[in-house]
Amino acid sequence: MRDPGASGGYRRPALLAGALLLQGALVLAGLAVTVVGFRLFLDAHDEMHGYRTAPVCDTAAAPGADCDRYEGGRVTARKTDGEYRLTVARETAPADTYYVDEDFYDDVQIGTNVQVTVFHSRAVAISYRGHHGDNPRDPHLPALEVAALITVGSALTVNGLARSRESGAGLLSGPGIGLLAFIGSSLLLQMPLPLAVTLGVPLLAWIALVATAAAVA
Repeated sequence: MRDPGASGGYRRPALLAGALLLQGALVLAGLAVTVVGFRLFLDAHDEMHGYRTAPVCDTAAAPGADCDRYEGGRVTARKTDGEYRLTVARETAPADTYYVDEDFYDDVQIGTNVQVTVFHSRAVAISYRGHHGDNPRDPHLPALEVAALITVGSALTVNGLARSRESGAGLLSGPGIGLLAFIGSSLLLQMPLPLAVTLGVPLLAWIALVATAAAVA
């Protein structure tokens, strides 16, 4: 007569193997989504600050190339309300507004010619007699996109690593980590920091948060 417990003994290793495969798939999927989020973050940071270290475009460079192109511009408006802003027009594009310091502001007037730095087809900075001003981009939209990917990636990764896998508690950690990613990205995207800091700080923070969430879930 067949032992009724024998079939159960065979099923348990199979169930364990299936659970491990599912766990691995969740972790790999989570890591893949997270990598996309970090890649988007680095691309956004490069769009905002890459011009600072980019080479000068040569005459054969195509529009939008990964280099700095210099064009002439003219100050068309000045405004101060605690911050100093200059509006500069170019012949080939609409006017843009640049944030400058007080010395830059006082040293130019309406009609002053300045040099405009164009990076990836976007006017990013102006300079005049040693002064420098930026045309900053709003960091919140790219930070929101990064946070959405980090939220999904973190939830999948933590759920794959979590001890209480049956409850799905690891999924609840995603929004919290995503919120921190949004705050951190919004701040870091405004800072012209070296790559080691720009990538290293959020990466280490993400690893620590995911490890902690997986341990307590």
